[in-house]
Amino acid sequence: MTLKKPKISVIIPVYEVERYLRRCLDSVIAQTFTDWEAICVDDGSMDDSGKILDEYAARDKRFRVIHKENAGVSAARNDGIKLARGEFVHFMDSDDFIDPDYYEKMIDALVRAGADAAVSGFVTNVKYTKGLRYRRTRVVRNTFKIFKRTNALSDGYVWRYVFSKKFLSDCGISFPVGMLTMEDMNFLLQILVRMRVLVVVPDVLYHYMFNDLSLLNTRDAEKRKKMKLDYKASKEFRRAFAREHGLMWLWRMRKLQKLPYVGKFFRG
Repeated sequence: MTLKKPKISVIIPVYEVERYLRRCLDSVIAQTFTDWEAICVDDGSMDDSGKILDEYAARDKRFRVIHKENAGVSAARNDGIKLARGEFVHFMDSDDFIDPDYYEKMIDALVRAGADAAVSGFVTNVKYTKGLRYRRTRVVRNTFKIFKRTNALSDGYVWRYVFSKKFLSDCGISFPVGMLTMEDMNFLLQILVRMRVLVVVPDVLYHYMFNDLSLLNTRDAEKRKKMKLDYKASKEFRRAFAREHGLMWLWRMRKLQKLPYVGKFFRG
């Protein structure tokens, strides 16, 4: 028997987040849009994350769980892309959560605009970044304006976007395996520059939450050294990318975009 394909595939890499995982999965279950599948990739967790995933999968068949040896978040997301059956794809972090009408509003805007992707604002309690909110729906068809509205040279968070699966497949871009940080930034820039149409969606938010056990807070000296090198390499990549694609003005303005009055000019 052929299973009906879901409208959207939610790809969730999971690594030792037992403290936060139920909040994430419950926010997916609580969606007003119910035609989804959640592909949860257990990336070799040593805590109870894998057991929690199996528990949710036993209760709700829309959860698909893959247990694998640890290979990093990029490899987990790439595995999820290969398994995704939905018309749309969302990459969600396992320590975050979303508004109950997130997929309803994002998919509705995407379909109405005939867009390659929809982007939302976000709120956060993470001390090293600030949230971003949009005031109105906007359909963007120009590469410069797409980068202007998203501030992607600075806020390169892939979880802010719901993508057309066909568009992702046509791009043929994978997440860079081996990076401990900034991997979604490098992936996203290469996706956005190929985008024909992006729709900005107000009144719905992704919740980016602080996780004191995450890699960003590790005390492992070798991992911290590798993360610094990854960040430096990503910064060099972003600068070269901006120069190549005529985005140097946005590159120079990327930090100013976070200021309230300046940000309004960019986000509209």
